[in-house]
Amino acid sequence: MVSVIRFVVGGLIIVAVSLVTKADPLLSGILSGFPAVFLTSLVFIYLSSGQKGVQAFTKTAAWGMAATFLAAVGTVAASYGRISWPFVIAAGLLLYALAVTSAIVITNKRNYS
Repeated sequence: MVSVIRFVVGGLIIVAVSLVTKADPLLSGILSGFPAVFLTSLVFIYLSSGQKGVQAFTKTAAWGMAATFLAAVGTVAASYGRISWPFVIAAGLLLYALAVTSAIVITNKRNYS
């Protein structure tokens, strides 16, 4: 049941941002950065894992947010070139993957040092 709720909440957020795009594309970009997934995740993690789960989640969530920021910047940069949209999306995903991989390596080194 929890997975269904997560799916519905995530889907509603995407639908809302998509609908706002028709009215104001710039506003939809700002809304897409709304931390609904993060905040919703906090609620579910607290319910399933308590305070310790939330603490572990929030310690690494900043890495994911930084990776998302880099993906957005990379996507914007690629979109100003004359590159087709699949490659623009791929550039954002590549930057995200590199940032997340770096975060995992750094985090693991801290935990094992």
